[in-house]
Amino acid sequence: MKKIEILCDKDRELMVEFSKRCLKQLDRHLALRLFLSIVQGFLDANVMKELKKNRLAIGHAATAFDQGKDRHEIDVDQLFEMTKEIDLDFISSLSIPVLSLQVSHGDLAEVRKKRIRATINMVFDLLGNWHDQLPFAENVKRTYEEKAYREVIGEMLHLYNRETKMLSSSITLHGPAARAKDLFANRLFTVMEKTAEDIVSVYVSNIYADDASSIAGRR
Repeated sequence: MKKIEILCDKDRELMVEFSKRCLKQLDRHLALRLFLSIVQGFLDANVMKELKKNRLAIGHAATAFDQGKDRHEIDVDQLFEMTKEIDLDFISSLSIPVLSLQVSHGDLAEVRKKRIRATINMVFDLLGNWHDQLPFAENVKRTYEEKAYREVIGEMLHLYNRETKMLSSSITLHGPAARAKDLFANRLFTVMEKTAEDIVSVYVSNIYADDASSIAGRR
């Protein structure tokens, strides 16, 4: 399997499980359960959108590395502009009657560019120590001390959470659901931050303990 595909597969595994755990926590709150049933399709689709953005950054970083370029030669501003197209495709595909979305990219720019740069740095770090004969976990351990890898993954999820919180401010809900928007948005960010701490602990522990089981298997 190509290195890009391995990196994207690991990103997908982490992000999908992270989203599932967040939704599970939100569903435990009775006051939010009805609202969650309305917007869950949006949240699921949003994760797929973010995976496309991550793949974009991973692909560009890996290609630049293979071409012998320095990580700082990658144009983050250009990648940011490309992520806007992914957002526009996502918005045009929305078909939830009670929900509309108008993204202010100016507000999101700083956080999203930090996410892109964090992804580029991680890809360059890993590929700089990559051995095709070794499994992904071994390549990670050749690159980072456990504490450092926790910080890398934790920061990437934190930036994702911040962007999601900002995105929630761009949502307009119509009808009775509008009254629950602020409550849901605030609770969503709190849950995402706590869940990020939990899943980083499991994800990184699995790698450094040579545990071949998936994240989902360690719930």
